[in-house]
Amino acid sequence: MLRRLAVLFCLIALTVLIINRPSNALFKGTIIVAVILGLIGLRIAWGWASARFGARLCHLHTGGLAVTGMFGQVKHSVPWGSITVIRHMSNMSPLLTFHRYEVVRQDAKTLPILVLQAKPEFVPALKRASEQGGLREQG
Repeated sequence: MLRRLAVLFCLIALTVLIINRPSNALFKGTIIVAVILGLIGLRIAWGWASARFGARLCHLHTGGLAVTGMFGQVKHSVPWGSITVIRHMSNMSPLLTFHRYEVVRQDAKTLPILVLQAKPEFVPALKRASEQGGLREQG
């Protein structure tokens, strides 16, 4: 949320610089664009590092599944008994490859799980675990 607010503030400041055109607008505009690109770069680097070092994962257990947040804390914990259906959508184009699962629960919001690989180990493991839990897959 803070990152979005900072980018919005920088875009507003850049718009004001374009409209008002002060004497050193190029220098100020360069700084604002550098801040925006830095924030976007930090977000990409944090996403890569957190996925690489074990944060933002979905753990399958015999009793259900648990999804961790960006800092490794458990964000969602879903027992197999509360899941009604698992929807699956995938895209295997050369430009964008992903598997998206939506875990539809009886008592809460739908939980999306996005896997950004062509053939991850998570997909067959989720299918096996959901079949053992007595669930069906849609899509």
